[in-house]
Amino acid sequence: MPEQEIEKLIENLNPQQREAVLHKEGPLLILAGAGSGKTRVITYRIAYLIEACSIWPGQIMAITFTNKAAKEMRERTEQLIGLKARGMWIGTFHSMMLRILRQHAERLGFQPNFTVLDTDDQQRLIKDIFKQLNIDEKYINVKTAHNKISSAKNQRIDWQTMEKSAGNDYLQKQIAEIYKHYQEMMLRGNSMDFDDILLFAVQLLEENSDIREAYQTRFKHILVDEYQDTNHVQYLLVKLLCGKYKNICVVGDDDQSIYSFRGANIQNILNFEKDFKNSKVIKLEQNYRSSKNILGAANAIIKSNEGRTDKRLWTNHKTGEPINFYLAESHYDEARYVASEIRRLINRKNDPIKPGEIGILYRVNALSRNLEFALREQGIQYNIYGGLRFYDRKEIRDFLAYMRVIFSENDELALMRIINVPKRGIGNKTIETIRALAAQENVSMMQIIVDVNQYPELSRASSNLTEFANLIANLRQILIQDKISFPDFCREILAQSGLLKELEEQEKQGNEDAYTRVENLQEIISDAIEFTDKIKEELEQIKKMEASLEEMNIPDLSKDEQDSYNEDLTLIRLTKDFLEQTALYSDLDQEEADNTVRMMAVHSAKGLEFDAVFLIGMEESVFPGYRSFDDPEQLEEERRLAYVAVTRARKYLHITTAQMRLLYGHTRYNPVSRFLSEIPNEYIREVGGARTNQASSSNAFGAKTYYQSGSSYGSNYGLNSGSSSIPDSRLYSKNSPGKKSKTLGSFGLNPRPQKSINKDNGIDLANLEEGQQFEHKKFGIGTLEKIDYVVNDAILSIKFKSGLKRMMASSAPLEAIKD
Repeated sequence: MPEQEIEKLIENLNPQQREAVLHKEGPLLILAGAGSGKTRVITYRIAYLIEACSIWPGQIMAITFTNKAAKEMRERTEQLIGLKARGMWIGTFHSMMLRILRQHAERLGFQPNFTVLDTDDQQRLIKDIFKQLNIDEKYINVKTAHNKISSAKNQRIDWQTMEKSAGNDYLQKQIAEIYKHYQEMMLRGNSMDFDDILLFAVQLLEENSDIREAYQTRFKHILVDEYQDTNHVQYLLVKLLCGKYKNICVVGDDDQSIYSFRGANIQNILNFEKDFKNSKVIKLEQNYRSSKNILGAANAIIKSNEGRTDKRLWTNHKTGEPINFYLAESHYDEARYVASEIRRLINRKNDPIKPGEIGILYRVNALSRNLEFALREQGIQYNIYGGLRFYDRKEIRDFLAYMRVIFSENDELALMRIINVPKRGIGNKTIETIRALAAQENVSMMQIIVDVNQYPELSRASSNLTEFANLIANLRQILIQDKISFPDFCREILAQSGLLKELEEQEKQGNEDAYTRVENLQEIISDAIEFTDKIKEELEQIKKMEASLEEMNIPDLSKDEQDSYNEDLTLIRLTKDFLEQTALYSDLDQEEADNTVRMMAVHSAKGLEFDAVFLIGMEESVFPGYRSFDDPEQLEEERRLAYVAVTRARKYLHITTAQMRLLYGHTRYNPVSRFLSEIPNEYIREVGGARTNQASSSNAFGAKTYYQSGSSYGSNYGLNSGSSSIPDSRLYSKNSPGKKSKTLGSFGLNPRPQKSINKDNGIDLANLEEGQQFEHKKFGIGTLEKIDYVVNDAILSIKFKSGLKRMMASSAPLEAIKD
């Protein structure tokens, strides 16, 4: 390629990017900070090698971590040099190594047509091994055994090594035995799992010099993206493949190494210069994403880490808005602030932000619950990126199914969900027999279970069924006796059902997923406490307002409404209302459009960016998590996670923390996160909140305690000074927080609106009538069957061809069909 064309190729690159692209031979480490254009550098480097250095595309291997990243890299390279780029090997570690293994499977004892088992297949195989070895799943969970085996493989530990190192650890010996049978059965079945693909590739290259040398000769240049996320086996593969030419180029950022729980080893990138002699190191520090204020905060956070390479992000962008810091008095206030501020950003006249350009980030999934509620009350559509909404999570649905069965023995869908959860030896065949008998006898399935001894066909499962029937009967008796609070009733369900115990056992065995699911179940208690407080507060408000209804020109309550509000708050009443709320919550129309606010754990946000980011729950024990306090390496990873979170924002960053937070069923008073104390005052703007009227400390987030009573939430958000931390019924009202509203919703009353208040889609709430027809963008034409008025809105039950759907009048994409 002529010099002029090379210059044209790289004319839009900055000096450091140019240097990385034009590097010809030898090991190259590109330390690419957040938003520094690393993908551009990789693709331009590939184009330069092919066009200017005459490297045949088939001599280049480019390795990524996701198929999406590989696709993007291939497409962007083709845009630069055309179809000749298709000769390259571009893909994930697994796809590249699978390609090699197919060619040489016989060397490892496999046939070339070996199969790759997915996760479900792997766990089914382990379940079969449990049966062969007579292992009780109550002692070792299948998923736990699978995770242990996978973790061992990623560290290149075989079953023999695991067995030898077990010592007197019976559990590890048992896992080693399962591991042994697992590998033997896969070899006999001519199959591999995902971990095997990389392990066997290492084995193939190490034990067969002819194959190793062939691939080392073949690939003159190897490029690896996200090198900070590589594990030990992937590191070995890189070393083996580049052994001849040493033309290895890795791109990564040690400051964004956040996946140690998956086996990623940050030392791979930190030790690159030791592993590959005569390495060239180029730092990409110019950021093309964020404002100067955001980058200043990010740099201030990450510089406290000791185990990192020295670098500092900078940008030519404007200084931008300061980071908005909101110190909420409670998690209610925090959720309300976030939802209200998002509504403001979306609706503002000048430069409104699209919902899809707004991200809400949190350290733990349990924090999403209050936010989901607040967003719904504001009519803001959202989706959980890389996860499920709180009430859609399996463990929560299992809990609710128990509650439904306890409340009503006729709820057979719920019964079938939990009859064998946790496992109690009641199989699908038994369940089908119960269903058939119930249909034959014209009684409920629960009645068949209670009378199990009358049915010989159920004799083998009779003891397990009787145990289950007694469990439900005992919990139902607690419900009827009405001697404990609703949160305590939820605790009883969690304890007696075995749901919590099963997950806690898995957690003890090292199952990280179980740890999160335990937190979610504990968060149900928080939900129950808040729900009970809210109902009590609403009823108190109603009693206070009954005398004032006439002077406020509010119609009298109907008899049905009066009966409802005068009903005692029995455990049965609270259970019924709670189940109705959660069912409504899950069933409300939720469009899966791209243009919705995205909520996610910070780990899921890697690689994403937003115009506006809300980073919530920045408190000690939450972010950083308490498990990192005694582990310096884990604490540094938590700080890297905070750095990743902050650098997702382009223009606006809001950071929130709560003085009081109900989490996992306990009220917590955590100090502000140490990561916030590391951000200089110049980048921060406090926007109302509990600290507004308090004396300022020497820095924005010093050691000062903020848990003083009678504090104000500030002029824009929250309740008035001296308010209780128990939520009132304005908790998630669409009215501006902090302003006393005389709408009926303020007092928990939901009569028919007196005027049209819906401005989003032109639907007149005051003139809605059952039988009206509406057209929905997704579901087509439907008939309105029921109207439930709520605060400044209405829930519409509409019958479409696809079935009955419930949706909010204010936000659903509906158009009334004129007669």
